[in-house]
Amino acid sequence: MVSYVLNVDKAGDLKFGRKKCRLHKKDEVVKVARDYGIPTPNKKTVKELCGSLKKKIQNAERVSNQIKKDLNNVPLAKLYPEAAKKRAAAKKRAEKKALNKKVATNFMKAMTTRIATPTRATVRAVMPMPKPQKKAMPLTKDEARKRIKVMKGLTAANRFRMLNKISVNQHSPRRVVRIARELARLR
Repeated sequence: MVSYVLNVDKAGDLKFGRKKCRLHKKDEVVKVARDYGIPTPNKKTVKELCGSLKKKIQNAERVSNQIKKDLNNVPLAKLYPEAAKKRAAAKKRAEKKALNKKVATNFMKAMTTRIATPTRATVRAVMPMPKPQKKAMPLTKDEARKRIKVMKGLTAANRFRMLNKISVNQHSPRRVVRIARELARLR
């Protein structure tokens, strides 16, 4: 069982724990060397043990990098065959749907005929422009008072308010008559 995690720092020194390998006591280094499978660690010096541990770590890193490199070259379809099958089926469905849509569009284009959009000149020639209607005559105050007085459905209070608005010039006579009509209709 490995008791320490070994790594090589930027300077190239082997470290385990927080200290460099050469700064540990021999019995600690021997224990780690046994865990990593180095033969006869008791007969070697700390410097030799650290060197062999460093070589072992570098070889392990090189092998793991090679494995990673090999895995990167493997197509994902081989690693995940079920997902690849689902993805292929989905891609096939999407292609079929796009093809059907294209066929339908082409069919509709072939079945319809384009009508040229009418220009302004042809529109004027075909449809005569409507003549402007006469503008409504302005309503005088007297005429507005007469209309409000004869309105049915208007209460006495509302009638008085409307006549007052005309006399005070609060609103135009036409607007007051329109408001009075709405009030009579609501009643």
